[in-house]
Amino acid sequence: MPVFAHADVKVAVAANFKPTLVTLIDEYTRMHPKADIRVSSASTGVLYAQINRGAPFDIFLSADSDRPKRLEKSGLVEANTRKNYALGQLVLWRKGFSSVNAESLNTLTGKLAIANPKLAPFGLAAKQAMQKLGKYTALQSRIVLGNNVSQTAHYVKSGAAEAGFVALSQVIQRSGQSKDYWLLPSHLYSPINQQMVVIKQSGRPEHETQEVMAFHHFILSDAGQSIIAKSGYQSSKMQSIPRVKPDVQ
Repeated sequence: MPVFAHADVKVAVAANFKPTLVTLIDEYTRMHPKADIRVSSASTGVLYAQINRGAPFDIFLSADSDRPKRLEKSGLVEANTRKNYALGQLVLWRKGFSSVNAESLNTLTGKLAIANPKLAPFGLAAKQAMQKLGKYTALQSRIVLGNNVSQTAHYVKSGAAEAGFVALSQVIQRSGQSKDYWLLPSHLYSPINQQMVVIKQSGRPEHETQEVMAFHHFILSDAGQSIIAKSGYQSSKMQSIPRVKPDVQ
C-alpha cells in the first residue's frame, strides 16, 4: 500500500550489503517517490554498538543473526520484524590471478586482507575457513584487518593486499573481469545468516512507521529477493538451494 506523505527512513546496513541495498532503494523509491531512504554503512559490530547507544535508525540490516537477536532481547526491536533477508557467501579474491582455490593461500607472497573478525561476520567466516583448512597459523603474519568487508575489498582492489576474503556480492558483478576468486564451500564456515530488524523509535510519526514497514516488506518480497539473489547472495526464501555452486576443490 503506497504511503503518500513524505517520509524519512534511516537504514543502518552492514558494509557488505550496501551496494545491494542501493539497488533495492532505487527500485523501491521508483514505486514510492515520497520515501527518502538514508543509508549509514559500517561493520555489523559498529552499527550494533551505535544502536545500543540510541542512534536513530529505523531499520538495521545486519550481516549476522546474533546482533539482531541481542537487540530483540534488549527490547529495542519492533515485534515480529526480525527476519532473514539473505545468506552471505564468502570468496577468496586474488585480483588478476586465475585458477584461484585453497592452494592459492600457500603461494601468497603479500598481505592477506580480512575484515576484523570481532566486528564483521565475513571476517569471522574468513578466520573459521582458514582454521578449517589448517592454514590460519601459517598465514597470521600476512593478515591485515579491515574495519569492515568493504575496506577489505578496497585493500585488494588497490593492491595494498595481494588477496582477501570478501563477499561474493563484491566481485560477482564486475563487468569484463575474468574470474579471479574462489567461492568457498559453505562447510568451511558458519552460515552468514543475515537478518534485519525494525528499531523502536518512540518519536517516529505514524506515516514514517508505515513507510519503514513498507520498505521492510519490500526487501522480503519476491521483487526484493530477486534483486538480492542476483547480487551474489542466497535468497532468504531459497537458502537451501545454492544460487551459485561452490567451486570444487
